[in-house]
Formats: sequence, C-alpha cells, structure tokens
Amino acid sequence: MSGVKQQRGVALVLALLVVALVTAIAVELSWRFDLSLVRAENRWYGVQAYAYLQGAEEFAFMALKFDKEEDNKKGVEIDTLDEFWAQQAAQFPTDEGWVSGKLEDAQARFNLNALAAKAQKPQGKFSDWQKFTAPQRRFIRLLQSINLGETEDEPVYLDQATAINIVEAIIDWMDVDSEVTGFGGAESDYYGQLEPPFVIPNKPMVSVSELNLIRGMTPELYQKLLPLVIALDAQVPLNINTASVEIIRSFNSKKLFYPLALEDAMDVVQNRSGGGYESVEDFAEDMKQYVPDENNGQSNFDTSGLAVFSSYFLFTGETQVGDHIRTSRALLFRNGTEVSTLRRTDANY
Repeated sequence: MSGVKQQRGVALVLALLVVALVTAIAVELSWRFDLSLVRAENRWYGVQAYAYLQGAEEFAFMALKFDKEEDNKKGVEIDTLDEFWAQQAAQFPTDEGWVSGKLEDAQARFNLNALAAKAQKPQGKFSDWQKFTAPQRRFIRLLQSINLGETEDEPVYLDQATAINIVEAIIDWMDVDSEVTGFGGAESDYYGQLEPPFVIPNKPMVSVSELNLIRGMTPELYQKLLPLVIALDAQVPLNINTASVEIIRSFNSKKLFYPLALEDAMDVVQNRSGGGYESVEDFAEDMKQYVPDENNGQSNFDTSGLAVFSSYFLFTGETQVGDHIRTSRALLFRNGTEVSTLRRTDANY
C-alpha cells in the first residue's frame, strides 16, 4: 500500500513539474509574441513618422524657395522675421496624429567659427580692442549680456575679464598654433593635464557641443548660449534682420568691450520691424544714435561679418503617430531658389 502512495506522490510531482514547464513556456512565448508586436508597431510608427517629417521638410523647402522667388520679383535680397518662412506653423492633422515644423534662420545665431581668425595687430603701440577681431569683440559682449541668474529680478552676469578669457580659450581651441592667447587661453598642455586628458582639435568647431570642453565654460553658461550660437563655415555672416535682442546687444563701439544697453537693443529690433534693413549700410547709419562717430567723422561701428540676407536655415519637425512623438532637426542650405539638406542630427549644430 505504501508503494502505491509513493507512486502517486511521484506522479503528482511529475504533473506539477509538467504544469510548471508548460506555464514557463507559455509565458516565454507570450512575452516574445508581445515583444514582436511592439517591435513591429515601433517600426511601423517609425516609418510613418519619418515619412511625415520628410513631408514637413519638403514643405520647408517650398517656403524658402517661394521666399527667394518673391525677393527676385521685388529685386531685393533680404531675409526678415516678417516673411512667410519665419512664421510659426500650426499642427497639421494626419491619419495617426499630427505633424508640425518650423524654420529658424541659422545666420541669426552667432557663428562660433568666426572667432578662429586672429586680429591683425597694427605696428607699434596699439589699444586693447585691437587685439581682437570684430566677431571676437562681439562675442565678449554677448557673454556679458547673458543672465545667469535664476530670475530676471536678480540678474547675474559675467564680468568682462572672464568673458575675455573664454574668448581667448576658444581662439586657442581652433587656431593651428600652440601659442597661448592672452591670460585665458589654453593649448594642448592645459587640456592634456585634465582628468581625463584629451587633445584639442586645432580646427573649426563641428558642433557647438565643443563649447562644453572649453576652459572657463560652465554648464549654466553653455545652456544659456545654446539657442544663440551655431557652428558654420567661418565666412558665413550674421543676419542683422533676424538676430535676437541678445545678439544685437553684442554690437557696440569697436573700442568698447561691454554690451549695448538692453533698451537700445530692443529699440533696434523694433526699428527693423516692418521690412527690415535693406543693406548693412542702412543698419550702420541707424546704429549711429547708439554708437556715435568719432569727432573727425570716422565710424566707431564695425560692420565686418554682417549681412541682411541668409543662406543657412535650421528646420525642426515634430510629429505624433499613435502614442509616439518623433522629432527631426536639419540644417538647410539655400543657393538661389535651390534648397538642400546639409545634415540631420539630434545633437546641437
């Protein structure tokens, strides 16, 4: 009798093992099936989202082409924030959600690669401002115009010496020599002693993300600079018709390192509304009320590296497909009425 009970016990254990094994297999198969469904759904949503974003980018092409054709009809070559391409686009409904896109003038931002060239210092005695090029002096002012405080009521700004040191470090980051610039510069010897050490590129920046590594740069300052800077070819000018108030504040007398007063910069932005400046000369003439000429009539305002039209634009697209939201960022180049995509990235330009 005890043998029968023992056999029944073994059978029960085997049955439980079989049930457990079947359950484990069923759970595994169910999990893999659900995972395959999710992967298939993500792939489908990804393909759909890519198609919508491509369509939005093509619409941006059309907007830029239309703007150029209109300028050709008028016989002018200017780009302003009053034009069609600069308007905020609404969300367009799709079968699975919505899609939207916006264009930003890339040349409204400060081009960091314009800082690479060193100033041609005159023979003999020269002033401190002559140690820097016009773009370098503008960036020194821009750094001092950024509020690093948590609120507008209690602003915190960089001092002039710190701003100059950062610009000198950026110059050394991109120049081809190993000579330290000024008191704030830094070459391979400095960066090689960091933990971890790294080699500086000694060439133009590929992305503004490189600012994170510059001597003197802080995370707070970097985050505030992100919407104001870009890394393009060094010869690409700054469009005064689309520049922000912060960028306008970087314009001042060529002999001064501190930024233009905020109220004056806001006046400049207000004055250009309704059509913008048709030439850099018109802008320079308007700036005389804030930057007076010398007593001998010589201009104190440096117009080098400025323009009233643009060729580079930033496109940002966003779409919702089902429960998924996808974004796309692209750098566009317009040559006449032809528009092309130079690159797409999730990083910073």
